Amino acid sequence: MHEMGIVVSFVKMTEEYAAKNNAKKVLKVVLQLGEISGIEARYLTEFYPVVVEGTMLEGSQLVIETIAASVFCTDCATTYNPMRSDLKCPTCGGEHCDIIDGRGLFIKEIGIEEKTHG
Repeated sequence: MHEMGIVVSFVKMTEEYAAKNNAKKVLKVVLQLGEISGIEARYLTEFYPVVVEGTMLEGSQLVIETIAASVFCTDCATTYNPMRSDLKCPTCGGEHCDIIDGRGLFIKEIGIEEKTHG
């Protein structure tokens, strides 16, 4: 399961961002997950509490937003969601396409509590 490694990686990136931004604690992490990324959101959610234990992310909320898959048919110039049309172009039935969106995993937002001075 590569999801554990993915969680470890984005938690590390989040900690680095938080440290650079004078964070006392991370309150929330919002991820955008592509519909055809091959990453299982349920595993990210399952592993997250284990990975963040003992870090400044412990107790934070993990929110996962899905990015819909989008492909461009190079035969007829139609853009469509392959998850809703059985991978073939719904306009011309062609199978020649370029993936536009829906493959990645991105950190969209990190909510932090800043350290107080004084």
